[in-house]
Amino acid sequence: MGRAGWMESMLPSDGFEALPVVRDLLQIASSVVLVLVAFVGWRFLRAAVAGNRVQLDLDLQVFDVTGGDLVGELVIALQNMGPRVQKLENLFLEVRPSRHVSSATGSVVPVTNVITEDDYPLLLPPGVRHLVTWTFEIPREERLLRATALINTGKRKETALIQALSPKYIWEFGPTARFVTRAFEVTAGSFRRF
Repeated sequence: MGRAGWMESMLPSDGFEALPVVRDLLQIASSVVLVLVAFVGWRFLRAAVAGNRVQLDLDLQVFDVTGGDLVGELVIALQNMGPRVQKLENLFLEVRPSRHVSSATGSVVPVTNVITEDDYPLLLPPGVRHLVTWTFEIPREERLLRATALINTGKRKETALIQALSPKYIWEFGPTARFVTRAFEVTAGSFRRF
């Protein structure tokens, strides 16, 4: 039997004999699609679980070191709870008078990226707790401050493009954004560790 005869023996002679072959090909294709969907789903879940697992907290210490304004030290605690190194290019903070006091106008510390262009990225190994501090002056008439810190593991954002660190604008930072906001009474006290 020649080459042409062999090919003719492999192909079905009428449409009814082709149905099992088509059915088998469709089953193979559906199995391949199912495996691809399962693989993509696994990658998506793995990325969601191993995503931004950095915990964030704030503390404020107030010092009375001069006869003028008070000095505040905002301590931002970062802890990587995930299984891999987290790379941070954005760690924003803002300190404002609380809206519950009459002097609640303007910012004491406008929106600032603590990780400067010279310092970034900040790498957080798994299980490591990292403290970042920011020192600023507090006018003596302030009694209640609201501090906000925001991180995200996305692309570096310019401070000039950020209007405010409020829940209204958090969506601009993407799905990896985490933020914390706390109110602090402005009273000079003794030094304490966070």
